[in-house]
Amino acid sequence: MLLGVMAIVLVIQVYDFRRDFSYLQKLKKDEVNYEVVWGQLLLEQSALTQPSRLEQAAIKDLKMRAPTPEELVIVKP
Repeated sequence: MLLGVMAIVLVIQVYDFRRDFSYLQKLKKDEVNYEVVWGQLLLEQSALTQPSRLEQAAIKDLKMRAPTPEELVIVKP
């Protein structure tokens, strides 16, 4: 009788271990995927914040331009 109970407990423990190990493997795979996405986002951020790209966006989208010498106002403290 005791041997039967011990066998059932062992089977339950092995099942729990395999389930938890499978979950751990899934989490590790998710971690790798998130690291890949993070790297892609960092590359995209660096590409979007380049000064030349910002200047082009300011000129095209916001219709900005450099001020002429007559438009410059120098304020002294």
